[in-house]
Amino acid sequence: MLALIGSPEIVFLDELTTGLDVVARREVWRTLKQLKAQGLTIFLTTHYMEEAEALCDRVCIIRSGKKVMEGTVDEVIAASGRKDLEEAYLFCMGEEELL
Repeated sequence: MLALIGSPEIVFLDELTTGLDVVARREVWRTLKQLKAQGLTIFLTTHYMEEAEALCDRVCIIRSGKKVMEGTVDEVIAASGRKDLEEAYLFCMGEEELL
């Protein structure tokens, strides 16, 4: 990951695992968890809620350029009244018919 050259304190990663197979994706996850444990702050944009649940301490759901919900994964799930982050996301996006 080129973003890590120079040992930054913070990195912004946009849709990092899009298009990766399952093995490569899990390898990226392992690397990100190690970097997080070393104190690196990571801003990750993703449409994969499983990924957000596995990697993120906090999430922010944005709809039409506006923040609609923010907090820990558990806080967002609880505030939405849904069972997991994917359902919370769909609720926030107004896509309840997909549940």
